[in-house]
Amino acid sequence: MAHIFVLIGASGVGETTIAKQVVLNSEYLVMPVGVTTRRPRVDEKQYIDYRFISQSQFKGWKHTGLFIETTKVRDEYYGYLKEDINNPMEHGYDILLILTHQGLAPLKKLYEDQVTSIFIAPPSEAELIQRRIKRREDTPFNLDPDLFGKNHSYSFTIVNNHLPTACRQVGFIREFVKQHRIIKI
Repeated sequence: MAHIFVLIGASGVGETTIAKQVVLNSEYLVMPVGVTTRRPRVDEKQYIDYRFISQSQFKGWKHTGLFIETTKVRDEYYGYLKEDINNPMEHGYDILLILTHQGLAPLKKLYEDQVTSIFIAPPSEAELIQRRIKRREDTPFNLDPDLFGKNHSYSFTIVNNHLPTACRQVGFIREFVKQHRIIKI
């Protein structure tokens, strides 16, 4: 049975980099392209990193029920289309998503024990600030009050202080969950 793995973490913690590496090195695991209204970063490409659309188009798609979940972050909308999650799962593929804590709740409501959440924590607040400065994020010092995932419950937590290790840990978690199917957080 297909399973959904969700990476959650503060902006700049490395969840997208981890997700891309894990998908590259895994069989039967896909990362659907999310939809957003924010402007692309310098290195991002349409339909590869996100579907970049207008706010009015996003609201229209939401109104017609195309999204499985949506969230608003810094006045921009993010979401995943139902078909981009359901179609691969129907063919036996696991899904790897990047969400906020708010986006996790509706997904867990729909898929229940088919969802495993993995919180990606930074090694330190100072390191996260440096990562945000390095990628020229507009608001590098607007830190999430739940930077280390202590205010919510997640199936697993990984500290991303070494990228290859964090990627291996996500892979190990996937193997464990697929073998045991006992995680219900």
